[in-house]
Amino acid sequence: MHFRQPEVLFALVFLLIPLLVHLFQLRKYQKEDFTNVKFLKKISRETRKSSKLKKWLVLFARIMALGSIIIAFAQPYLPAEEQNRTTSEKVIYLDNSFSMQAMGKSGELLNTAIQDLLKNIPEEGNFHFITNDQEYRNLNSEELKNRIQQTEFSSNSLDIQSLKLKTSQFSDKKISAEVLILSDFQQQLNFPEQAKGKTSYHLVPFKAENFTNFNLDSLYIEERDPEFLQLNFILKSNRKNSEQITVSAFKAEELLARKTFTLDNQDRLEGSFKLRNEQVSAGRLEIEDNGLQYDNRLYFSINPPQEITGAAISNDLTRADFLDRIFTKPEFEFYNFTSGNIDYNLLSRASFIILNELEEMQASLSNKLQKMYKEGKTIIIIPSEENTAINSFLRNLPASGYGSLQTQELLITNIAFDHPLLNGVFEEEVKNFDYPKIKSYYQIAGVNTILGFQDNSAFLNEQGNIYLFAAPLNNENSNFKNAPLIVPIFYNLGRTALSLPQLYYQVNRTNQIEVPITNSGDEVISLVSENENFIPAQQAFAGKIVLHTKDLPATSGNYSIIYKGEKTGNVSYNYSRQESSGLNYEDFINAEVYKSVSEYFNNVRTATQSKALWKWFVILALIFLTAEMLLLKYLK
Repeated sequence: MHFRQPEVLFALVFLLIPLLVHLFQLRKYQKEDFTNVKFLKKISRETRKSSKLKKWLVLFARIMALGSIIIAFAQPYLPAEEQNRTTSEKVIYLDNSFSMQAMGKSGELLNTAIQDLLKNIPEEGNFHFITNDQEYRNLNSEELKNRIQQTEFSSNSLDIQSLKLKTSQFSDKKISAEVLILSDFQQQLNFPEQAKGKTSYHLVPFKAENFTNFNLDSLYIEERDPEFLQLNFILKSNRKNSEQITVSAFKAEELLARKTFTLDNQDRLEGSFKLRNEQVSAGRLEIEDNGLQYDNRLYFSINPPQEITGAAISNDLTRADFLDRIFTKPEFEFYNFTSGNIDYNLLSRASFIILNELEEMQASLSNKLQKMYKEGKTIIIIPSEENTAINSFLRNLPASGYGSLQTQELLITNIAFDHPLLNGVFEEEVKNFDYPKIKSYYQIAGVNTILGFQDNSAFLNEQGNIYLFAAPLNNENSNFKNAPLIVPIFYNLGRTALSLPQLYYQVNRTNQIEVPITNSGDEVISLVSENENFIPAQQAFAGKIVLHTKDLPATSGNYSIIYKGEKTGNVSYNYSRQESSGLNYEDFINAEVYKSVSEYFNNVRTATQSKALWKWFVILALIFLTAEMLLLKYLK
């Protein structure tokens, strides 16, 4: 038992006063001799004993009454059961991810959580408030309620490690922290099996009613010709079922196609639409279901094929005629130069440059190629029998260079089928193949080998955006020009030199988009939709501008690429589908789980409130005063 005003207890000294008064009132009786007073003595003794007991009982009642009153004024109390919780930091995390769009017993989960918080936030104390996209420090009750009411759905999601990091930034490391988490606890939250440290977790799960959620997962172009294209999409469900689902294709608000599909007791299906090329440049697929709403639309952009500029520099143009047959219009704009006759203006426009068996390299060409390499251009090197100039050039770049010339006939037998350069070239790994051969080659170092010899050394090696062939490709040294591999290898080297916009990108992820525009000044590219208009981070290179997006855009949709006030293309963004699975945690270790927010705050109130005892001592004082009056009145 503790006292809020312990100095009042010094008044207990005054309890000596009634005791001293009582003692001074006890007088000694003197004996007097009388004749035959037998019966009188008996009555006198009985009266004396009764009076003595009454006085002691009255004294005890008075002392206890006075003592109880003094103790009541000292305000006695029993300390709180969990005293440290009174000083701990209070952090509230409200999960506003898209999975909280699901419907529970009381309606939408996020709205239910918001209303539960608003009804039960204590008026006293300060709180830190965290959502998936916002964080606020030291809010009082009114400020906190205002922030809670402003909470909307976010495409972001936090895992427990990110939440712990934010909490540690808020709170004093010397003080314990309580984190109240309101969430449906999707599995990507990664709640730990053991939560250690001064931070305690208090969970209020919000469970969705049993529901089936369909989501448009992904989209790709299966095939394309000058007139039509086939769009394939993947539709997923959070559980196996045989429900029918209708998928529609739109261009803005114009309906292009609509089909109905049945899952046949599966949780995944693949469907397709065949559309005319001129019908759609920016569109969306759309479904309707009773589950989550954010994953019912999948936006996409199909930009017209861009002409890719390339160049080759050779000692002898007759040795470069095979390149003219590969890089043809309308896909490529290709230039063949001799080492003594280079148009540097045209060379600057090239996205890839092929150095074809060069024996000499002027300093001006070397400097130009080094600059183009830093701009992200692709450099492809086919060595000559005299390779000194190329090795001197490569010393200025992060490339290994060429070793000594080996005069040994080898077959090109090793193919990296999973390399991006060979995607779609082979339907399966080929073992019975008419392998090309070479008569002499250079040794080149590096681990990223695309094509290799039978002795496992490299024939074509990738080193960043530099590709090194190990041997000259002229007909005297190799039959590689006549091999089936030469066309897909060089064609894909040219196609991958310019990273064209994808069908769509993901919101809140680092994206890099190359736009083939020649920047002539300080003009910048803007991305514009119906709801957003922003200027992304961008870098200007010769013949292209590279856009970098992450935090923006914040919403999914189709965006126009605007340059100098004119539309030059489209780009689309979609939300991540990781919230669509509906898989939740069920068991939590080392965390307190509550049925509602009110239960949590009631628990905090009970655990942190001390029990005042002064009322009991007032009642005790009244009891003893009543006892004193009864003793004086009825005890003789």
